[in-house]
Amino acid sequence: MNDAVSVKKVKTRASQRRQEIQFNVISIVFLTIVAVIQLLPFWLKLVDATHSPDFLPEVGKVYIWFEAFTLENFWTVIESARLYLALGVSLAHTCGFTFLSLCVVMVVGYVLAKINFRGKGIVSMLLLTTLMIPGEVLLAANYQITIFFGINSNILGIILPGIVNVFGIFLVKQYMASVPDSVLEAADIDGCGELKKIVTIVVPMSVPIIMTYVIITFIGTWNEYLFPMVLYSTSGSDSLYTLQLAMQSFYPNFGGNADTYVRSAGMILITIPIIIMYLVFQKYILNQSNIAGLK
Repeated sequence: MNDAVSVKKVKTRASQRRQEIQFNVISIVFLTIVAVIQLLPFWLKLVDATHSPDFLPEVGKVYIWFEAFTLENFWTVIESARLYLALGVSLAHTCGFTFLSLCVVMVVGYVLAKINFRGKGIVSMLLLTTLMIPGEVLLAANYQITIFFGINSNILGIILPGIVNVFGIFLVKQYMASVPDSVLEAADIDGCGELKKIVTIVVPMSVPIIMTYVIITFIGTWNEYLFPMVLYSTSGSDSLYTLQLAMQSFYPNFGGNADTYVRSAGMILITIPIIIMYLVFQKYILNQSNIAGLK
């Protein structure tokens, strides 16, 4: 009897093992197909960017590997599209906006998650209703605000509007709800103020969600085009000339297919900081460990 039960258990485990292997194989194949579909357009653009300016493609042929490989197009676009100036503006815009927005969402998220006050539910509801408003609706209002404060022709004009990110506030709020109240109560006994608790306790315990928000905000701000375009078109100030504006207004005139190759090189160049950002900080996003230091 015992032998029969043992044999049955062995067969059950073997069947479960086969099912697990089959599932893993199917998952790997499926995810590989999805990854190829996502990366293929970027790869084709990279191949275009490395074609020699004199290269003549065959009509109707899609090149998936390098032909007449050269890096000349990258140097051409850097020299011709004012990318040096635009890079500095984009870095200042993106880093400044990300830092200020992070400060706001950390403080507001902490207040909504850990501090009880009258009208807290109403405040939360009002913040949530703003998520239903498309950003394009607020474009004119934000533009008027920059004019009112006299920042429509400098870098602050594209940094300050929008630093209150409601999505980020509730993202941080949900994470901070998992921070034990006992830790904050112990800090109260030690005489810590609310700001000191945020800086010395909450922030170190919230590194995964902070890094997640930083990457999301960095990518979104780096790729922002509409609002900087509105401010630049009305002021013409070089302090608003971002990389996105530089590439939009860059129409090379080298003749033949060289124009396409040069523009492709420019598009590849402006995505490099995003790729570096993700590769450096992805370990924080993937980190699902419990809050460190708690027992």
